Amino acid sequence: MIFEKHYLPQFREADRDGYVGLKGYMNYFQDVATHYMHNLNKGNDTLPEEYGIVWMFTKYKMEVSRKVDFTGELTMETWIPERKLSAVVRQNLLISRNGEECAKGCVESCLYDIAKNRLVRLREIDFPTDITENKAFEISSFQKLSTDFDGMEYAYTHRVRYTDLDKTGHMTNLKYVDLFLNAFDSRFFEEFQIGEFELHFLSQCFEGEELHVYKRMLDNEVALIAAKDDKVPCAVANIRRK
Repeated sequence: MIFEKHYLPQFREADRDGYVGLKGYMNYFQDVATHYMHNLNKGNDTLPEEYGIVWMFTKYKMEVSRKVDFTGELTMETWIPERKLSAVVRQNLLISRNGEECAKGCVESCLYDIAKNRLVRLREIDFPTDITENKAFEISSFQKLSTDFDGMEYAYTHRVRYTDLDKTGHMTNLKYVDLFLNAFDSRFFEEFQIGEFELHFLSQCFEGEELHVYKRMLDNEVALIAAKDDKVPCAVANIRRK
């Protein structure tokens, strides 16, 4: 089953240069992935109340082909590829305009029992097993991102506040996109055009906690870590130049 949504980009979603890029695409990604689950009646709008379970996103990957303006609609498609469904669900995403690819990506998520404080399998929410889709799609595999602080440069500290939170009470995943992009200034992104972004979530963060952002520049990529005071990583990311 392929879920499709059409959307006209808004100026509020643009980057500093006035065009929609990684930041906007990641929001679209979250929206369409979430709507897919809502349409199955298996989304975070109902799961906590019905089962005491929530979806937790563990990994994001996005490849950006080109940035877009606000003159035409985007087509967003998401689906679950054919594979054995057990505990981890992968969703693919394709964003295009007039048949031309703008960005593509994938996300991995799992189910978390709030009261039992543990991961659970799909059968715990009666998740449908006949919805996978065999659609041609090529994207590089998830990497093993480093949590090593050696060579890392401190960027800044962010305190988790009310507007960072989602329904589960922890810092929502998309806030980490801004958190990591804000490790650099506008001049950096004038020269460093983002081609690929990968983000892994390692532990939850809650209101009042402080996250320290660290970065390490390599030739064509940037490694990033967000950690609490004792340098326990909460999330790691890698940004590659186009």
